Amino acid sequence: MVKRCTEVDGQSFDVVVIGGGAAGASVSQNLAAKGYQVLLVDKGDFGSGTSSRSSRLLYCGLAHLSPDHSIWKFILKPGDLMRRIHMARLAMKCRTQLVQTMPERLIPHTFFFPVHKESDYPGWKVDLGFRALELIGFSKVSLNYRRMSASKAAGKYGMVKHLAENSSLESVGVYTEYQYNWAERICVDTILDAEQLGAKTCNYAKVTHLESQSDGSWLVSLEDGLEPGNTAQVTGRMLVNTAGPWVDHVIAKTDKPARKKHLIGIKGVNLVVKLPPECEGQGLETISSIGQPYYCMPWGKYHFFGPTDTVFEGNPDDARVLPEEVNYILKEANFLFPTFKLTEKDIVYSWCGVRPRTAATGEKDIVKLLSIHELEAEGLPNAIALTGMPIMNHRYAGEKIAERIGQAIKPTRPAGKLSHAAKLFPEDRSSPPVDAEYPNVSIANLRHAARHEHVRTLSDLMFRRVGLGWGHNMGLNVAHQAAQAVADIMGWDAPEVNRQVTDYEHFVRENFNPSYAGGSKSASSLP
Repeated sequence: MVKRCTEVDGQSFDVVVIGGGAAGASVSQNLAAKGYQVLLVDKGDFGSGTSSRSSRLLYCGLAHLSPDHSIWKFILKPGDLMRRIHMARLAMKCRTQLVQTMPERLIPHTFFFPVHKESDYPGWKVDLGFRALELIGFSKVSLNYRRMSASKAAGKYGMVKHLAENSSLESVGVYTEYQYNWAERICVDTILDAEQLGAKTCNYAKVTHLESQSDGSWLVSLEDGLEPGNTAQVTGRMLVNTAGPWVDHVIAKTDKPARKKHLIGIKGVNLVVKLPPECEGQGLETISSIGQPYYCMPWGKYHFFGPTDTVFEGNPDDARVLPEEVNYILKEANFLFPTFKLTEKDIVYSWCGVRPRTAATGEKDIVKLLSIHELEAEGLPNAIALTGMPIMNHRYAGEKIAERIGQAIKPTRPAGKLSHAAKLFPEDRSSPPVDAEYPNVSIANLRHAARHEHVRTLSDLMFRRVGLGWGHNMGLNVAHQAAQAVADIMGWDAPEVNRQVTDYEHFVRENFNPSYAGGSKSASSLP
């Protein structure tokens, strides 16, 4: 296990993969299974970027079939219809694969699609969309779709009872969606399997420069993200850029300026609230008043509403929730549930992320398709970049990029067999839970993760290895206990334990703003 980028200094690889989110993890796993010498690096922790800020929904692909254009557009431009069908079929395929191979990381929920009077989405269109999904998806994991009248559904489902308080509700589509327990852990599971197949992986390894060599290989300069000044250089026969919304930032580190913009950042905001207990475990998807996808997702004992869908042109690291975004999400929620009367005071915490949508012909044009960019035409030989990948398609993206690599270079090691199974912690019934509120996370789990899973900070441990950060109070009440439990493994003395806890608390406040509910200072005013 590589603990610091300095440990790989001077080494050569077949492929260097930049970006350790879901896509980079899958690419590394697939390449290692084919026998390539792989190095995966990320400027932060694995799965800490866009993968950690998603809706956490294993999406069925309904929006790809939304009839938001006239039939004449499909007749005159049949390619658009074929792309929609392809993406919808892919969504159903990926949904099935994940449910069948990694059930421990997924939770099934009952979802609703509300049908309102005089809506652009009457019941017959909703029925058509779901039936089409079932037809083209060939799915072995059923959507369990049916449509029910508002009155009948309200008598059976607590959430619909509150939806029905809007007098315009006629009926609801009822179906099953799956949600990731926490998406970051899927990244970690995949990376651990890539390591077992021979890949080397290193978090907190920031790319500082990329230089194309005369033989077509790449010289990659790295710096430790937590220990500035500790540097390394490696070479790769090929380069794969899976840095998500940072793809163009990575390309800018080459010795040749980028000729075009490869992606448009799309910012999505989510607000966590507490709904009545009869809504627990139920969610909805719909179209907002401005024609954008909108949802209410179950999240343990809470729910979150969102997202926004706006262009973001800054550094994705700097994205924060804005007041106007909060207002929009609450307005839509209060239309759906008029008696909830949600306000900022009801927000338990919030988060946002930036999705890497593919840029089309013009810099402001957006294509909602997964795209693999061959960068040789831009003066960057033996380099590939990925944009437009929703997290549910990460395995598909990994397979396709591995195929592209296979067309260019041959592997140098024996092949192996990858595993999509979840990497569960060893069972230790003698180990007590971290806290009575977290009975499924034991001290032994913390120590195993710290010893074997590339943990370098308390945030890594709490959010991306054991999921305590996604608890009802974001793990703030057990942060110090968790840090102490792994201090001997991590080499943290008492002052360092305190610093890790302080950094963790700041990370939570800065990125999730739990102070919305408590009326304290906003995250933007914190030191």
